[in-house]
Amino acid sequence: MNLNLNKRDCPVKIKLVPYGGGWTDVYADFGDGELYFIISDVLGDSFETFMKVLYHLYPENSDPEDTYDLLECKYGVCRHTENGYEVERIVDDTKEEELPCVIQDIPWKASFVWDEEGSCSKWTIERTPDLSTSFTIKISIDICRDEDKHYEYELKYQDVCYAVADACTKALKKHGFWGYHHSCYTPDMNVRYLLFLKSVGLGNMEARKLTYYDEKGQGETSDFEKEMELLLFDM
Repeated sequence: MNLNLNKRDCPVKIKLVPYGGGWTDVYADFGDGELYFIISDVLGDSFETFMKVLYHLYPENSDPEDTYDLLECKYGVCRHTENGYEVERIVDDTKEEELPCVIQDIPWKASFVWDEEGSCSKWTIERTPDLSTSFTIKISIDICRDEDKHYEYELKYQDVCYAVADACTKALKKHGFWGYHHSCYTPDMNVRYLLFLKSVGLGNMEARKLTYYDEKGQGETSDFEKEMELLLFDM
């Protein structure tokens, strides 16, 4: 074994059930009772959208080009240092900034909808717009069925990552990658997102380490054995 991985008690519980025929059921307990969600994977956003949002809310993973339809960002105005650039202050827009300047996108808010074909669940997830990697997130959910209901939670980002990664691991071990895809009619579950969420949830980033090569064209490497160990780990 290459990693020192340890299960822990997590106050957030999520169960992912690929129902088949393009449907997914989700059961989530954020601390005060279980909520039930239905996802029509052929309409609107999928469970993988939730994974994508969590992945990109982490500052190091911010990618506006990949999340322009999901995430809102503030802007970090950077100053030059001996080691490159670092964020000096965070602003709402850059219209008043003196050019040229270096700007870093700071993710802070995301929205998505799980369509139930006749009803839906509307999600908004927010965090404080800064560069902290240990933070809380505010989750607001509107479940729009015969009777609309609104829920709000403030949770540790690490706990939500743990619960989502646990749900995905169990679903994959039961259905397999091909079985999961065929059940949901969605693109394959993003392994990069899953490995990251498991790393954060377990507080172990060893499988995220990259080896950089000075020689052009050699690319970077991560440890495949550690990644596979992390992927297979039961949380």
